[in-house]
Amino acid sequence: MTKMSERIDLKEIERRAWTSYFQDGLWDIFMGILMLTVGIRTFTDNVWYTLLILAAVLVPLVGKKFITVPRIGWVRFGPARIARTAKMTGVIIVSVLATLAFLLLPYSGLAFPRTWTSPMMAVLIAVAFGLLAYYLDFGRLFAYGLLFAMSEVLWGMFGRPIGPMAHTVSGIVALIVGLVVLVRFLQRYPIPKGGEPNEGQ
Repeated sequence: MTKMSERIDLKEIERRAWTSYFQDGLWDIFMGILMLTVGIRTFTDNVWYTLLILAAVLVPLVGKKFITVPRIGWVRFGPARIARTAKMTGVIIVSVLATLAFLLLPYSGLAFPRTWTSPMMAVLIAVAFGLLAYYLDFGRLFAYGLLFAMSEVLWGMFGRPIGPMAHTVSGIVALIVGLVVLVRFLQRYPIPKGGEPNEGQ
């Protein structure tokens, strides 16, 4: 086997290991709870439901440790994957700052029609999720981005209760997908009896 073919094989193995970390459905569940929180918070007008975001954050953090890693192990990725992760982090930071800017802009005193907020937020959501899907090699994120962007457009067009309902339905869709993927993951990768994690496929 030549060095070139060895590098190709290693890249393919790393790619499979990388994508296997999205086969557990935890990121889908995270997105679902996040969108459900937006919808439920607006429906009820109860600020305490915002705390559900903490549950959303804990799902991938705790789930990876107690569900994913015991089944498929932990992989040290190469410089290329680390660089993509750094770019992903940059996308998240820029997206959060841009979101805050859009939300505060109508109150800044500048001549900014509030009717533009939802369409611009929808574009921001679609672009941010598209970039994350690219850098993470996680295609479902792109679909979620379009789904959440459409929910934001509906909110801007019809207001309540259509807007919150659209976000709630989007969250339920992502949550159901995540739970189905998680069940399949648990069936495909049972905890090994010998203590050695399964090889990601």
